[in-house]
Amino acid sequence: MSKLNEIGSKEEEISKQLEELQIHKDLETKLEKQSKKSKELENKLKDQKDLIKQLEKEKSELHKELMKYKKVAYLTFDDGPSENTIKILDILKENNIKGTFFVNGRTDQISLNTYKRIIDEGHTIGNHTYSHDYHTLYKSSEGFINDFNHLNTLLKEKLNVSTKFYRFPGGSNNQLSNRYGKKHLTNEIASKLKQQGYIFFDWNVDSMDSKARVVQKDEIVRSVLNGSMNMQQAIVLMHDLQGKHTTVEALPEIIDGLKKQGFAFEGLSEHSYNKQFIATNN
Repeated sequence: MSKLNEIGSKEEEISKQLEELQIHKDLETKLEKQSKKSKELENKLKDQKDLIKQLEKEKSELHKELMKYKKVAYLTFDDGPSENTIKILDILKENNIKGTFFVNGRTDQISLNTYKRIIDEGHTIGNHTYSHDYHTLYKSSEGFINDFNHLNTLLKEKLNVSTKFYRFPGGSNNQLSNRYGKKHLTNEIASKLKQQGYIFFDWNVDSMDSKARVVQKDEIVRSVLNGSMNMQQAIVLMHDLQGKHTTVEALPEIIDGLKKQGFAFEGLSEHSYNKQFIATNN
């Protein structure tokens, strides 16, 4: 009888082991299926990423083709935010126009609200460095990029906004680096930032509103409209720092005059026309 009990116990133990093995086998089968599904999802994701990349390339090419037949003015404003930025935003809103603001670093609440309004109303925001201090910016590429990143950090931390666009204070062909640093410094900076995905914009129409502390309104209007006369794509340089009230006064006439010349208006983007005074090394 004890022998039968022993055999029965062993049989029961073997049955349990078989059940455990079956459970393990089932788990392995499930893992294999999940692994296969995961691989299929990875392949689908890769295909989608490739498709997105292809579609973005086609969009860019189509946009460039369209620009051959469409007159576009890109109104750009440097050195804000200030009270004048708010007035400019009001004018752009009244005319249903999108512009581009290359901003400097400000931490007061009015400036933070102005950054936010620029973004909320669909304009392009670009980096014009935090300090706009030529000595700091053009002494070395490290000095420029540190200052540049300071503004990026401010925009990210305060507004959760990133921008890939920037403009060199003084333009990319300025000679300030010859005085403070070395020749061709902006080429070096632009090449380093290009490797990180950043795009810089210069201009091909100068409002001349920065040639003096205060430039007469009519001269600003005339400079823009004469400069854009034979342009298909016009990137217009203006300034919205404190004190540039005549730029604000000139803006409605500039918009009206550009419309009469057949221009539509857009904010700058990676697909838009670009004017760069210097070449990058990559």
